[in-house]
Amino acid sequence: MTQVHIVQKLAPGGIEQLALSLAQSGDMRIFSLEGDAEALIHAWPRAASVTGRLEAFGKRPGLDAALPFRLAARLRAVAATSVVTHHVGPLIYGGMAARLAGMRSVAHVEHDAWHLSNRKRRAVVGSALRLLRPARIAVSRTVAEAARTRTGLRFTLVANGVDCGIYHPREKAEARKALGLPLDRTIIGAAGRLEHVKGFDRLVDAASHLPDDMLVVIWGDGSEAGALQQRIDRLGLRQRVLLAGRSDRLDQVYPALDVFCLPSRAEGLPLSIIEAQACGIPVVASDVGGVREGLCPATGRAIAFGDDETHLLAQALAARLTAPLEADPRAFVLSNLSLDKTRDAYKALETCHA
Repeated sequence: MTQVHIVQKLAPGGIEQLALSLAQSGDMRIFSLEGDAEALIHAWPRAASVTGRLEAFGKRPGLDAALPFRLAARLRAVAATSVVTHHVGPLIYGGMAARLAGMRSVAHVEHDAWHLSNRKRRAVVGSALRLLRPARIAVSRTVAEAARTRTGLRFTLVANGVDCGIYHPREKAEARKALGLPLDRTIIGAAGRLEHVKGFDRLVDAASHLPDDMLVVIWGDGSEAGALQQRIDRLGLRQRVLLAGRSDRLDQVYPALDVFCLPSRAEGLPLSIIEAQACGIPVVASDVGGVREGLCPATGRAIAFGDDETHLLAQALAARLTAPLEADPRAFVLSNLSLDKTRDAYKALETCHA
């Protein structure tokens, strides 16, 4: 059996990270609508782990009427037995291709529901779901309920999971030495796309209310990088907040931290908080989307941001850092959010016939 996961473009991001992890299993493949395989691997070296199981289709800007037919031909050529689409473009093009190829097992995954707040997007997604009739999956109960409310259709939960063999605790001092980080400071870490929705400006502002011996390090790149650096400089935080650039080895980053912070404005069920906890690191995060479902209830802190969001975040971080760790967050991940459980759930979709 061969399951094909279809994404818009295989580049660093939560959806793509999940698809990549799943495709590292020999019976799963990735189709990327945009780009070409060689360029995608060059831009994201981790994608080399699925060389031979990654195909890219160079989608043209705008409507690409020929793309469903090209996808369908490749689905037949690789003897695909099921298709899983991730997000809107893959739902439309991949769903059409699967039906053209005569496939019975087709599923679509909603990774967040906030994009369905847009009336046009909601109409497009709802129409595509009704026309193409895939099995409907959501990555958290919160996303499932929001998607049901906005489309009128029911969704089944398949929670995100991470590879606990890759993400595991390491010796903190060694992890810091490898990254060139100080051994004598408390380190708050964050990682993700440097975009407004990820809320890293909140974390920069909060740093000005934290003790001087605390260092905030943010890994990632994106369109907000320049604005974030200007904010750091304006607040006089160059010695206390560091933009470290993108890392493709976050499994080596998390163990160097004392706490991981995700200050997002919107999320589905983010992999980063699960990865950090698999490494034994407690998490402070925004209480948005399915974040609370991904937090160890004993050690995680979910913040419902209000008007005084800077102080709320600073207080939550300080409280987490000064309190003893009540439990091992890795145990929560092993029991609830491991990649093995997620992979088994996706493989079970092979039997879903719409």
